[in-house]
Amino acid sequence: MTTMKIKYIILGLLCSLGASSCDDYSSPTKNMGLNEENNVSLYMDQYDPIANVGQYTFPEMTTKPKKYWNCVEVLNVGSRNDLGWTEEIRGLQYHLLCQSMAGLTNRAVDEGKSEIGFWMHDHGGRESYKLSVEALKNMGVSEQGMQSGLELAKNNYGPSDGVNIQLKDLFDGYVLTDVENNPESNIVASVASHVYNSIIVDIRDKASFEAAGYTMKYDARNKTTADAWREFKDKCNKKALVVMPVQTGELRDFAIKNNLFVLNINKQKEDPSSGQNLDIFAEVLSWLEPGAPIFGWEQGVDEALFVNRASKTGHTWVPSDWIYNMPLTSLLYKSRQTATLAKVENPQFINYDLKKNFVSFYLSDGDNIQWMMNNFVGEFYQNADANDMKMGFGLPVGNLAMTASAQFTNIINQQKPNYTLIEALGGGYLYADNFGVDNNRSERLAEIAKSVAASMRQHRVKVLGLIAQDVKSTAAKEGFQAYVDANDQLEGIVAIQYSPYAGGEGEIIWVTNKKGYDIPVITVKYSLWNFGNRNTPREGTPAYVANKLKAEAKDETFSLISVHAWSKFKDIGNSNDELAENTDGDKNGASAAKLCANHLDDNFQVVSVQELIWRVRMHYRTDQTKKYLSEIF
Repeated sequence: MTTMKIKYIILGLLCSLGASSCDDYSSPTKNMGLNEENNVSLYMDQYDPIANVGQYTFPEMTTKPKKYWNCVEVLNVGSRNDLGWTEEIRGLQYHLLCQSMAGLTNRAVDEGKSEIGFWMHDHGGRESYKLSVEALKNMGVSEQGMQSGLELAKNNYGPSDGVNIQLKDLFDGYVLTDVENNPESNIVASVASHVYNSIIVDIRDKASFEAAGYTMKYDARNKTTADAWREFKDKCNKKALVVMPVQTGELRDFAIKNNLFVLNINKQKEDPSSGQNLDIFAEVLSWLEPGAPIFGWEQGVDEALFVNRASKTGHTWVPSDWIYNMPLTSLLYKSRQTATLAKVENPQFINYDLKKNFVSFYLSDGDNIQWMMNNFVGEFYQNADANDMKMGFGLPVGNLAMTASAQFTNIINQQKPNYTLIEALGGGYLYADNFGVDNNRSERLAEIAKSVAASMRQHRVKVLGLIAQDVKSTAAKEGFQAYVDANDQLEGIVAIQYSPYAGGEGEIIWVTNKKGYDIPVITVKYSLWNFGNRNTPREGTPAYVANKLKAEAKDETFSLISVHAWSKFKDIGNSNDELAENTDGDKNGASAAKLCANHLDDNFQVVSVQELIWRVRMHYRTDQTKKYLSEIF
């Protein structure tokens, strides 16, 4: 055996143990995955260089401001009159004002009309926004200062360091809302704001803004979302859509900056009985450019109702409702991508002689951008039990890299050695079995699969998570095949069903890649899910799922368990009560997985999702797998 081969065997062993050096060593063929001298495939080097190969599909702010204002007290701060605060700086009315100012100010920068940007201060002190601010600083964009939205809308400011920092001259007037009496006036104004280049002012504050010299350009007080669609659809950008509930203000800066239409499903917040805009939604989906992403979410509606419509028309849903500052968190994202690589386990060094009932845990909801920007890292990703449970974490790999490059890098860099990072859910929330059925399915599937493959390969993510309404259907297999065709570095797919998540019953479906290797699609066998006073046939408490697994134990089995991110369970110790864990619990994520593992016996072994995939491949496709392993180091 050559010295070169010995070197890479040692490096592979170190990397399989989580050594940080596995991403640092140099080789003459880095990013190519092949050592030509020895005709050896270097497994840890199997990834693509960073490049724009068409995967960057989100709207982008392409002009860098020289400075930015940091706008404070954007959120509903409650009653502050005892501190001398006026009504103008409270509540949704103020929030919409600031969101509209942010959108218009950042649009003016992108249009070359200004050099001063607008950032809405994160009063929660979240790491994701701190990192995004640091990224702005590293790009040479400095903070001008902190001011309230009212000050920025009304005050005069002289130049600073040669930059015109005054904002009010950038706006042509105001759009009038009445959010208390007509919730949809909020939605209408979010569109009219970019059409009329005007900030959003509520009837509550009308007199104050007119006294400051503003004039009304559009009256949205009695307008509906249907009115906005009729009046403004020809003035909106077809490349994306924002869907958000009435009585919210998030994502309006993003919509206004990019001239997007804004839609609410429910006419009253969280109240489907008040009427819905599904007819308009259907028109908008047909009007959008093919494959255009949809940002946001709707509350109080079965998600299948609106995600299903989007999926069938070939649009990917990007859950991203409770986030801020997307124009600046994604500033120049195409040129800011770096070779941030996921840790992977070299399958060459798995002990395939070991025979156990292997179990892997996969956390749900990893497609959710707003979760990534909020409590995902602290509450779930850094959970003290996650590394021991060898958790599979779904991440919106390509979508987060576009939306917030700094936070994407942060999450990848905090990966523990035993984690498997999984692209979820194939470019956004879509159903693999019906994506694009109403709009040239084969073309839409090929497009999204190509984009997902590019982001996965460039960040060395080897496992794909998908969702389907019927994971066992012929249509689902067609969807799986499209993703496998696009990515010969893809090692396996984990699939959940909507709903129940465990509807696939653990069945393994095989699709063949272009190199002739069979790739497993492992469906979820059981789900950890708190249903209160009951369990369902394949979903329930940690004790319930563990008992199911033990009843099915053999010499060797392979079980993928979905961990519902929003379910919490109680630690009941050695008790085998199958409902007691549902009451007054605080264990979620990896800690819920640990409760389940604690109910298992020595016939079981917890392994990472990536290891589970390779064990499945070795068990069911032995000759193929041995052939592949003989070619890598």
